[in-house]
Amino acid sequence: MSDFTCHRCAANPELTSEAPEPMGDLPFNTDYWKRIQAVSCAGCWAAWKDMEVKIINEYRLNLLEREHRKMLKKHMHDFLDVEGKGDSFAGPDAVAAEWTPET
Repeated sequence: MSDFTCHRCAANPELTSEAPEPMGDLPFNTDYWKRIQAVSCAGCWAAWKDMEVKIINEYRLNLLEREHRKMLKKHMHDFLDVEGKGDSFAGPDAVAAEWTPET
């Protein structure tokens, strides 16, 4: 039995009915990704991967653009509740109203 706690599941108990399992393999073996792994379960990571596609498509993000990558990273932090604030993620509607993709 591990003492792993997923920040997102802890803030939203309705997301899971069983003990969360830690996130599996890391995208990159860096301290940053180890921090994400320490606070995210496998179920929330899978949910984020689905949401990530929706955000990229909805806002027509070009991941070659630094600002677009920063925006996606902020959404990931909010969705996974990396900081442990307990706030719920509002999805693509959470983007600032004044932001529009470059055409």
